[in-house]
Parts: sequence; C-alpha cells; structure tokens
Amino acid sequence: MKRLRDSRLVRFGAIFGSVALVGSTAACGSSADASSSTAASGGGTKKVDSIAAMVPKSIADKGALTIAAATYPPAVIEPANGATPTGWDVENVNRIAAVMGLKVKVKIVPFNGIIAGLQAGRYDGATGEIYATAERTETVTFVTNHESSDALMVPVGSKISSAASETDLCGHTVAALLGSAEAKLASGLVSKCKAAGKDPISVKTFDSQANVNLALRGGRVEAAVSSASQIAYVMSQAKNQFSLIDLPWAPKYKTGLVLGRNSDTAKFAKAIQAATDHLIGNGELQKILDEFNAGKGLITKAEILPSATG
Repeated sequence: MKRLRDSRLVRFGAIFGSVALVGSTAACGSSADASSSTAASGGGTKKVDSIAAMVPKSIADKGALTIAAATYPPAVIEPANGATPTGWDVENVNRIAAVMGLKVKVKIVPFNGIIAGLQAGRYDGATGEIYATAERTETVTFVTNHESSDALMVPVGSKISSAASETDLCGHTVAALLGSAEAKLASGLVSKCKAAGKDPISVKTFDSQANVNLALRGGRVEAAVSSASQIAYVMSQAKNQFSLIDLPWAPKYKTGLVLGRNSDTAKFAKAIQAATDHLIGNGELQKILDEFNAGKGLITKAEILPSATG
C-alpha cells in the first residue's frame, strides 16, 4: 500500500473539508461538475493482438475510451492539479484497455449521474467500485474484476460498537452516497426497525463521498456506510479518528467495468472479459490491488453481468 502511505499524494481537505495535509496534491471528493483528464496508456502493459482483434471497429477506431468515474478513494483518486486520476479501479481499467490496444480518458462526474450517462451514450464505460446490483444489470452491462463488501465507519468512541444484526442500527442516523447501493441498503433497514418495534433509523444521503465523510466528521450523522476499502482508506488518512464496524449481514458485490448498451456492447464486453482474464492470469491486476487496496478483492475469472443467458 505504498501510495496509501504517501499522504502527500492526497488532498485531505476533499475528504474532510477544512482538514488538510501539508504538501498534498490529490483530491478525494467528487467534483460537482464534470472534469476530464489526459489519456492514460496502461503503465507498460503490452497489447495482445488476438484480444485487440475482438474489439468492435467503432471502439478501436477511436483509440481511447472515455470512462466516467466518481471520486472514491482508493478506487478513484482525483488529482487537484489536472493530472490523470489514479486508484486501483482506474489502474485496472488502464491495464485492461492497454491489452486491447486502447488508451483511457477518465472523466470525473457525480456518482448519481453515471448510469444515466452510460445509457445516453456519453461515455464508453464507467468505473469506481460500482456494485453490480440486480437493479443496475437491468440497464447496463458489467465486466467484473473485483469483489467488494460494505462496512460502517463511526467516530472513535461512538455509541455504536457493533452491527452484528441489522436492527443494531435502529435509532441511529446513518449517511450514504446518493444513488449508491449503500443508500439502498441503509434505507431497507427502515422497515426492519419498524417490524422489530425499535426506534426508527434515519438515513441521510449526500451527492459525494466527501460530503458523506464531512457529515460524519461534523457530527451531523452517527455513522456512514460505504465499501470497506473506502473506509480503510479514510482511516489511513485520518489516523485514530474513526473505526470500522463490519456488517456481516451486508451482501458482497462484484464490481468492474460498466458499459452502456448498444449494438456493439456484447462484442466489446467479450473483449474486456478476455483482457481482464489475461491480467488476472499474469498477476498484473493483483499487483495493482497490492499497491492500492491491501491486496484485497481480486476474483479468479471475469464475468459478464448479466450473462448471455441471464
């Protein structure tokens, strides 16, 4: 986790607003307006001609993929100085594209606009630890390369000491990212608290992960639910301020490159799947996760979701 330890690369003010690390250069909160980066070429990963030949001509002729992403460290880390975004999911996409003979241009956008943007054809794909939920796979296609799970972040000394049961969060105020699977998960607890005869849970949503974290730090909420890797990243930057609480009842989700649907999607998804399997097999994707995400989350084989028969 070399880059996680180098806090100079992170603009801590974007995680918690007014709190900043001296000498920082990279922002960690989604920008309200879209911004774009220069194209990245895949860090030395070699093109595989047989896989590149699988890419639809409409994509290959462009030479570079426009990929939407919301800032969500350590999956997507947005530089404040206009440099290319990084993070484990961005690097995964760069390498996968390189195998297909393509470059990548990442466009930073608000999370809750990503799916609509894919459906409208504004992007070739999207990334950023986006969960492959049943609801999302009804309208977009995933090519998986990673598995994630949710957890709870609370301030050190919080009254919430565990969440072994879903109803342990009843009577508390919880924050989540607008449009996220975490927001849906937390909102689903409202009926469970009522059925259990417990005090209601209050769920507040925010338009960026930075604002979720700000609300927690400012005491406007008691806890925040997000991916375990995102929480671990925040904790690595805000040492001794927060704790991670496991949610054993929360589902695990596969994540990966997300595609809008058009006449070329099925063919392009197979090319991405082949490129991903190539990089899983040669260990390149694992090395990226070792660097950015404590080595966690790699799957053994890429899947296209929904499947051709699903």
